[in-house]
Amino acid sequence: MKIPEQLIEQVRQRSDIVEIIGESVQLKKSGRSYVGLCPFHADRKPSMNVSPDLQIFKCFSCGKGGNIYTFMTDFHRLTFLEAVKSLAARAGISLPDEDKPDTGEYNRIDAAYKTLLAAAKFYSATLGTTEGKSALAYFKKRGFQQKLIEDFSLGYAPDSWTSLLAELTKQGYSESAIEDAGLILSRDEGKPYDRFRGRAMFAIHDVSGRVLGFGARQMKEDGQAKYINSPQSLVYDKSKVLYGLFQAKQAIRSQEEAILVEGYADALTLHQAGFRNTIASSGTALTKDQLQLLNRYCKKIFIVYDADNAGINAAARGLELAIEEGFEVNIVSLPSGEDPDSFVKKNGADAFRIYLRDSASFLDFKIAVMRKQNLLDSPSGKAEAVRTLVQIIAKVPDVLQHDFLMSRVADALRLSEAQLHKIYDELTKARKAHTTKNNRQLQTIDPQNEHSHTTTQKENSTAIVTTTLQKSSEQPLLPEEKEVLRIALTVPNALRYMTQHLNVVSSQFVTESAQRIFALAETALNGGATDIFHSLNSKQSIAEEDLQLIMEIAIRRDMPSEKWVDYKVDVPTENARKVLTDSLSKIEMRSIEREMNAIQTRMKTAAGIDLPNELLVRLMELTTRKKNITDNLSN
Repeated sequence: MKIPEQLIEQVRQRSDIVEIIGESVQLKKSGRSYVGLCPFHADRKPSMNVSPDLQIFKCFSCGKGGNIYTFMTDFHRLTFLEAVKSLAARAGISLPDEDKPDTGEYNRIDAAYKTLLAAAKFYSATLGTTEGKSALAYFKKRGFQQKLIEDFSLGYAPDSWTSLLAELTKQGYSESAIEDAGLILSRDEGKPYDRFRGRAMFAIHDVSGRVLGFGARQMKEDGQAKYINSPQSLVYDKSKVLYGLFQAKQAIRSQEEAILVEGYADALTLHQAGFRNTIASSGTALTKDQLQLLNRYCKKIFIVYDADNAGINAAARGLELAIEEGFEVNIVSLPSGEDPDSFVKKNGADAFRIYLRDSASFLDFKIAVMRKQNLLDSPSGKAEAVRTLVQIIAKVPDVLQHDFLMSRVADALRLSEAQLHKIYDELTKARKAHTTKNNRQLQTIDPQNEHSHTTTQKENSTAIVTTTLQKSSEQPLLPEEKEVLRIALTVPNALRYMTQHLNVVSSQFVTESAQRIFALAETALNGGATDIFHSLNSKQSIAEEDLQLIMEIAIRRDMPSEKWVDYKVDVPTENARKVLTDSLSKIEMRSIEREMNAIQTRMKTAAGIDLPNELLVRLMELTTRKKNITDNLSN
């Protein structure tokens, strides 16, 4: 399906990038922009800046950036076409009709997502039939109301070998797409059959609501596993998904805390009881990827696991991972033999709420477990337990909490804080030494590097100057170049003023990157563009590194030009003109200093050799120009 460029631009203009990103990343207002943890790397401090004015995002740590389409395709793993369709639907913009899914226009991932959605609809529809009455009775017995069943896409897989396969094939989905979605298996003779048969179905969604896979519970005793799940696939990785996060994310964001349970039924029961901020690890051990996903919405977790030994051990493992990711962690210990589902059914939501209120901090939980396991009864056991606790404390990213946490351990175990600090210092010293050793092993020395840029005394002055200038051109953008380019890219009429009244040309910039970006901006201006930034940002012909640099310039954190009054006429305001001229003067100063350094280098290396008079004359001219610029800047 070909969508006209003007329609794509209309969708972009009608979409709010802060709203879209804010659904997946916890954003906070900062000046005229928003900041949040970058979802494209393990971010501990908010490094991503989202600009509602420019409608772009940029991470100042990993460098990732783009417009609203970039975020939709890279974060949600949509194709560009899917991103346009999704945003158009939200904005109420009609698009041309699309072709059928299996026309070769969609890649394997696209087809897998579409197939999974069709399967979820099939399972949901089957739940309401005579064939699905056993599963519906099961859900109703658990207290799940119709709205919850619909919100979480619960369903039933018919007790048949090929019901789903036949239905999806009828709808036009290929066997390869159904297999990529993890919905079929093959017999020895190669004939495919449905993976899920005669089971209550729990659809698993990503944070944007797309179906990734399924959990399935058996409805009758047939010797098969009680629960089975979708396999690892093109779109599903259970270690990176939290069940119910799509349905819970708004509540988690507003309450700034999440309730983490183990299974699907636990999460659903708590949602039904009013705890809308509940998610599940889907019966798997909690992973770092899952915690980083949750980190975008809150910084506090209540970990609720079964009260048996397996549940306690699972809570302990999850606790330490969560601590490392910077979460405030509380452990909810339910009575023996209870899980969240059974407890709420027996005792009600208010009783569970009391358990949340009285939940243990991670230190109190660890100490209680150690007491239960008799680890504190002997001197050697107590010493080992203390070292374990101090190691956990050392993993807390906020070092300001360490002293407070060690004071609590000292009080609980009747130890002196001095003893704990000694152990803490020993562990910290050992960790630093280990890190230093690893870093030294990684370092390599290039014996040729030392001489790679040397020049001989026989080189002429022109070669020396040229070599020096070439080295400088490979440097990152200068601060004053960023300032000028930012004005040129984002302030209306500024670029026209620069080229027509200040006679600025790309060759005036010092670095090659700045020269290239300014030339691109000039080309856009000459092509009739009025919004230079968005014109460049929408061009697919521009190199990715240049696009990232353009966004970095436009969304600079310090953003001094945001204080300037927007231009109302073709000539910028007096204040903006001074900033422009000062920055251009500083760029000229840099060029002068480079050339002067090159000449002086030539003079040092040419001892005993007569220098051309023009070099000395040129040096005097540059010195005079530098003084004049300095005087002008100081006025």
